[in-house]
Amino acid sequence: MEYVELLNRLTVDCKDDGKQFRKQDRIHEVKALLENSDYELLGEGNLSLLYGKSAGEGNTYRTLVSSHVDCVYKNCFVEDEDELCWKGTFDNSATNAAVIDLMLRGELDESVLVAFTGDEEKDSAGAIEIMQMLGRMECRVGKALVLDVTNEGWEEEAAFSIENDRGFDIITGYHIVGLLQASCTACVLVHEAEPDETWEYGKGIGPEMPGIPCLSLCLPVCGNMHGEDGVLLRKSSVTPYEDILRNLANAVF
Repeated sequence: MEYVELLNRLTVDCKDDGKQFRKQDRIHEVKALLENSDYELLGEGNLSLLYGKSAGEGNTYRTLVSSHVDCVYKNCFVEDEDELCWKGTFDNSATNAAVIDLMLRGELDESVLVAFTGDEEKDSAGAIEIMQMLGRMECRVGKALVLDVTNEGWEEEAAFSIENDRGFDIITGYHIVGLLQASCTACVLVHEAEPDETWEYGKGIGPEMPGIPCLSLCLPVCGNMHGEDGVLLRKSSVTPYEDILRNLANAVF
């Protein structure tokens, strides 16, 4: 299945009241797309889904990839703007489609967990629920990658941005920069950006699940990300975005 097909299927409504999903069209699509995949639904909460493969040694995972599914739009849509861009309500179906594309093509390591969360637009209760779930499962996670769309980097024609990095030691920082340089792709770095789920994953929920080193890997778009008119997404950004997502998720550091 091509990325644009996934984008069309996932650009549908999904809303919650901060306690549970009230509109679940996108949740149903995520489940349907992954039903016959190599991934198992390891946990389901009122505001989250957690997918993975067999546990790593000692129930330790290399990476948690987290992509929120809640949106604020009244009407979701996707359309071809021109040969260069799609236009649509892509917060955050654009990165939902990217990570599911990698999952279906078997490009993520077995030590990568994938979460789909709600309430990101308000209090990040879905991310907190995932942390609680990991604590109950006695999982340990090396790093978290939070996926979202952003206005950062659009003017620079960047294929992706790195935002809100926190908790990484200097050696890991060098490894991350090395992967960015090896991608030979324009990107932007925004150390302190708008609040997102990194604030929760980086903070942790106590001794049972301490904070995880994390960053946001964002896909640049043009326009009001919450507006009913939608935003522009460069078609050329998708492949390099998926490439750096795969490389960061699978990286051993």
